[in-house]
Amino acid sequence: MNGYIALKTITLSGVEYAAGDSIPADAVLPSRVPALIRTKSIARANNEHPVEAQKTAQDGANDVVGVNLPIQTENGVLDLPASEEDIVKAVEVMQMNAEDAAKAVGDIESETALIIIDACESRKTVKTAVKARAEELNAVADNEGDDDQDGQQDPDGGDADGTGTEGDTENGGDE
Repeated sequence: MNGYIALKTITLSGVEYAAGDSIPADAVLPSRVPALIRTKSIARANNEHPVEAQKTAQDGANDVVGVNLPIQTENGVLDLPASEEDIVKAVEVMQMNAEDAAKAVGDIESETALIIIDACESRKTVKTAVKARAEELNAVADNEGDDDQDGQQDPDGGDADGTGTEGDTENGGDE
């Protein structure tokens, strides 16, 4: 893997990268790559055409309007770039009753919104639905031919996105 280019200021493992900076491949958790690319936080570096990769970084640097949310995890603080839409969707879901929220989570396409809900939500029904939806989205991303993803769980046994969700629901969970 050639690495990535920061499309906007982002902090990964305590190292801050400004828009246009090169990011080593090992600085990004493989399970977070799809979400960071979707939120236009990073782009894959193109070593064959570095000018094009740099242009992509410059063009995309200001596309997403939002904020970086400090999400507390068991491994420290995750600096999560979130768009206005992600935040609004998360707040909408968290205001619903548990049953409606769990159903609404099934329609969410944004991993960032799911992380926000998981970090702020305390209802088990909703947290279970969030985890199941995140696994669905990751399975879809893994099946879209992303050759640098191996579909493996994070080596520490937890989830690799650092959201702090626990447990093994590899077989769909029986809760």
